[in-house]
Amino acid sequence: MNVHDPKQIAACLKSKECNVPYHQPGSAAGQPGFKSDRLKTCSEMVVRILGDNPSIQMVRFEDKCAPQTSKIAIVVDPDEDYHFYRQDINGFWSHKPGGMKVTNKDQSGLPIYDPKLANRRDKEGRLDYNVFCSYMCVPRMRHLHLKVGGYKKTRVKRRAVSPSSRATRRHRND
Repeated sequence: MNVHDPKQIAACLKSKECNVPYHQPGSAAGQPGFKSDRLKTCSEMVVRILGDNPSIQMVRFEDKCAPQTSKIAIVVDPDEDYHFYRQDINGFWSHKPGGMKVTNKDQSGLPIYDPKLANRRDKEGRLDYNVFCSYMCVPRMRHLHLKVGGYKKTRVKRRAVSPSSRATRRHRND
Protein backbone atom coordinates (compact mmCIF):
# COMPACT_ATOMS: atom_id res chain seq x y z
CA MET A 1 0.00 0.00 0.00
CA ASN A 2 3.11 2.24 -0.09
CA VAL A 3 2.69 3.48 3.47
CA HIS A 4 5.85 4.72 5.18
CA ASP A 5 5.46 5.09 8.95
CA PRO A 6 8.71 6.06 10.74
CA LYS A 7 6.98 5.94 14.15
CA GLN A 8 5.95 2.29 13.62
CA ILE A 9 9.41 1.31 12.38
CA ALA A 10 11.22 3.06 15.26
CA ALA A 11 8.95 1.45 17.86
CA CYS A 12 9.44 -1.96 16.30
CA LEU A 13 13.23 -1.63 16.23
CA LYS A 14 13.18 -1.04 20.01
CA SER A 15 11.21 -4.21 20.72
CA LYS A 16 12.62 -7.72 20.42
CA GLU A 17 9.09 -9.09 20.09
CA CYS A 18 7.98 -6.88 17.21
CA ASN A 19 7.48 -8.72 13.95
CA VAL A 20 5.37 -6.03 12.26
CA PRO A 21 7.66 -3.09 11.36
CA TYR A 22 5.21 -1.81 8.79
CA HIS A 23 2.02 0.23 8.78
CA GLN A 24 -1.15 -1.45 9.99
CA PRO A 25 -4.38 -0.59 8.13
CA GLY A 26 -6.28 2.13 9.94
CA SER A 27 -3.29 3.68 11.74
CA ALA A 28 -3.33 6.82 9.59
CA ALA A 29 -7.04 7.26 10.30
CA GLY A 30 -6.43 7.00 14.05
CA GLN A 31 -7.74 3.45 14.48
CA PRO A 32 -6.22 1.53 17.42
CA GLY A 33 -3.96 -1.44 16.73
CA PHE A 34 -5.40 -4.89 16.18
CA LYS A 35 -6.14 -6.83 19.35
CA SER A 36 -5.08 -10.44 19.45
CA ASP A 37 -8.30 -11.50 21.18
CA ARG A 38 -10.58 -10.00 18.49
CA LEU A 39 -11.42 -11.60 15.17
CA LYS A 40 -10.23 -9.83 12.02
CA THR A 41 -13.29 -9.18 9.85
CA CYS A 42 -13.73 -7.99 6.30
CA SER A 43 -15.87 -5.05 7.39
CA GLU A 44 -13.17 -3.93 9.84
CA MET A 45 -10.47 -4.22 7.16
CA VAL A 46 -12.50 -2.21 4.63
CA VAL A 47 -13.22 0.55 7.17
CA ARG A 48 -9.54 0.73 8.14
CA ILE A 49 -8.28 0.79 4.54
CA LEU A 50 -10.79 3.40 3.36
CA GLY A 51 -10.08 5.46 6.48
CA ASP A 52 -6.40 5.62 5.54
CA ASN A 53 -7.14 6.44 1.92
CA PRO A 54 -10.72 7.40 0.98
CA SER A 55 -9.85 7.52 -2.74
CA ILE A 56 -9.67 3.71 -2.86
CA GLN A 57 -12.59 2.18 -4.75
CA MET A 58 -14.34 -1.12 -4.16
CA VAL A 59 -14.62 -3.14 -7.38
CA ARG A 60 -15.57 -6.58 -8.69
CA PHE A 61 -13.13 -9.14 -10.10
CA GLU A 62 -14.11 -8.34 -13.70
CA ASP A 63 -13.81 -4.55 -13.28
CA LYS A 64 -10.79 -2.72 -14.64
CA CYS A 65 -9.04 -0.17 -12.49
CA ALA A 66 -8.43 3.38 -13.68
CA PRO A 67 -4.96 4.39 -14.92
CA GLN A 68 -2.44 4.97 -12.11
CA THR A 69 -4.23 2.48 -9.86
CA SER A 70 -3.74 -1.20 -9.14
CA LYS A 71 -6.31 -3.82 -8.26
CA ILE A 72 -5.76 -5.53 -4.93
CA ALA A 73 -7.59 -8.27 -3.07
CA ILE A 74 -7.95 -8.59 0.69
CA VAL A 75 -8.34 -11.85 2.59
CA VAL A 76 -8.37 -12.63 6.30
CA ASP A 77 -7.67 -15.45 8.69
CA PRO A 78 -10.18 -14.18 11.28
CA ASP A 79 -8.22 -15.59 14.23
CA GLU A 80 -4.81 -14.39 13.14
CA ASP A 81 -4.10 -12.05 10.26
CA TYR A 82 -4.98 -10.32 7.01
CA HIS A 83 -3.25 -10.50 3.63
CA PHE A 84 -3.15 -8.57 0.35
CA TYR A 85 -2.77 -9.66 -3.27
CA ARG A 86 -2.05 -7.35 -6.21
CA GLN A 87 -3.02 -7.90 -9.82
CA ASP A 88 -0.02 -7.68 -12.11
CA ILE A 89 0.06 -6.27 -15.63
CA ASN A 90 -0.27 -9.79 -17.11
CA GLY A 91 -3.63 -10.27 -15.34
CA PHE A 92 -2.32 -12.77 -12.80
CA TRP A 93 -1.85 -11.91 -9.12
CA SER A 94 1.14 -11.72 -6.80
CA HIS A 95 1.58 -11.41 -3.06
CA LYS A 96 4.30 -11.18 -0.44
CA PRO A 97 3.98 -13.86 2.24
CA GLY A 98 5.44 -12.23 5.36
CA GLY A 99 9.17 -11.60 5.04
CA MET A 100 9.49 -13.80 1.95
CA LYS A 101 9.98 -12.55 -1.58
CA VAL A 102 7.05 -11.58 -3.77
CA THR A 103 5.54 -14.55 -5.59
CA ASN A 104 2.83 -15.11 -8.15
CA LYS A 105 2.11 -18.63 -6.86
CA ASP A 106 -0.46 -19.75 -4.33
CA GLN A 107 0.28 -22.20 -1.50
CA SER A 108 -0.09 -25.12 -3.95
CA GLY A 109 2.57 -23.62 -6.22
CA LEU A 110 0.04 -22.67 -8.91
CA PRO A 111 -0.13 -19.26 -10.65
CA ILE A 112 -2.81 -17.06 -9.09
CA TYR A 113 -5.56 -16.28 -11.60
CA ASP A 114 -8.00 -15.11 -8.92
CA PRO A 115 -7.08 -14.79 -5.22
CA LYS A 116 -10.64 -15.81 -4.34
CA LEU A 117 -9.95 -19.24 -5.88
CA ALA A 118 -6.31 -19.63 -4.80
CA ASN A 119 -5.02 -21.92 -2.06
CA ARG A 120 -4.53 -19.45 0.79
CA ARG A 121 -3.62 -21.87 3.60
CA ASP A 122 0.06 -21.89 4.51
CA LYS A 123 1.91 -25.21 4.43
CA GLU A 124 2.60 -25.19 8.17
CA GLY A 125 -1.12 -24.80 8.89
CA ARG A 126 -0.56 -21.69 11.02
CA LEU A 127 -2.50 -19.33 8.76
CA ASP A 128 -5.61 -20.02 6.75
CA TYR A 129 -6.86 -16.94 4.92
CA ASN A 130 -10.20 -18.64 4.40
CA VAL A 131 -12.32 -15.46 4.22
CA PHE A 132 -12.21 -13.48 1.00
CA CYS A 133 -13.08 -9.82 1.60
CA SER A 134 -12.93 -7.65 -1.47
CA TYR A 135 -11.24 -6.35 -4.57
CA MET A 136 -10.22 -2.68 -4.56
CA CYS A 137 -8.49 -0.21 -6.88
CA VAL A 138 -5.72 1.63 -5.04
CA PRO A 139 -3.56 4.56 -6.21
CA ARG A 140 -0.07 3.39 -7.13
CA MET A 141 1.63 6.68 -7.90
CA ARG A 142 1.46 8.02 -4.34
CA HIS A 143 2.99 7.15 -1.02
CA LEU A 144 1.17 7.77 2.23
CA HIS A 145 3.81 9.30 4.51
CA LEU A 146 3.10 9.43 8.21
CA LYS A 147 5.01 12.01 10.22
CA VAL A 148 7.12 10.86 13.17
CA GLY A 149 5.36 13.27 15.56
CA GLY A 150 1.86 12.04 14.81
CA TYR A 151 -0.48 10.56 12.29
CA LYS A 152 -0.94 13.47 9.91
CA LYS A 153 -1.33 12.29 6.34
CA THR A 154 0.89 13.81 3.67
CA ARG A 155 0.55 12.75 0.07
CA VAL A 156 3.70 12.76 -2.02
CA LYS A 157 3.69 12.00 -5.72
CA ARG A 158 6.13 9.27 -6.66
CA ARG A 159 8.31 9.70 -9.71
CA ALA A 160 7.58 7.58 -12.75
CA VAL A 161 9.65 4.41 -13.05
CA SER A 162 10.46 2.08 -15.88
CA PRO A 163 8.75 -1.32 -16.02
CA SER A 164 12.08 -3.06 -15.34
CA SER A 165 12.67 -1.12 -12.13
CA ARG A 166 9.08 -1.79 -11.00
CA ALA A 167 9.87 -5.47 -10.49
CA THR A 168 12.85 -4.58 -8.31
CA ARG A 169 10.85 -2.01 -6.36
CA ARG A 170 8.06 -4.53 -5.80
CA HIS A 171 10.37 -6.58 -3.59
CA ARG A 172 11.25 -3.55 -1.47
CA ASN A 173 7.87 -1.85 -1.03
CA ASP A 174 5.41 -4.64 -0.34
